[in-house]
Amino acid sequence: MTKALRIFFVLPVAAALLTGCEFYKSGSVESEKEVAPIAWWEPLEPDVTINGDEFYAGTCSITRVTGSGDEKTAEVIFKVPSRLFTQCTNSGRGKKVLDYDGEYIILRVCEIAYGAGGCGGDSYRSADFENWEEHIGVTWINGEEYEAWRKVGSKSSKADSVKKVVRE
Repeated sequence: MTKALRIFFVLPVAAALLTGCEFYKSGSVESEKEVAPIAWWEPLEPDVTINGDEFYAGTCSITRVTGSGDEKTAEVIFKVPSRLFTQCTNSGRGKKVLDYDGEYIILRVCEIAYGAGGCGGDSYRSADFENWEEHIGVTWINGEEYEAWRKVGSKSSKADSVKKVVRE
């Protein structure tokens, strides 16, 4: 195809595309008003509410929304530490992903090792939203079962705290 012939076909197509943009524009003033964006948490119910603050389970994280009325702010207060060759997803493993037991806020996640599959369930908790502990198993003290927790980032195999398991 010659250069002149290409221009003959391309020029009308380009003109039609450019003029077509105006065709779809509405002349009404209402359609041109900007709609104020809503915060991502507005249409959602909080997973947990503690002392008026709302908490939402993000993807392996916890977001805290504070304030009242129109003056609310969101802050990610915890992210699950990344582990080599794993992918983290939310999974309550039969329980709520984000829960509050009256003392601790608890996040339950599933860490899947690449190539291995399966869910290595982990739980993280905090009483003050700053000092976080991870669940490391159970222990028995005087014949009674306790959950064992250690500080996030600790390399110790010993529990930093324990909580008695109460079966109902």
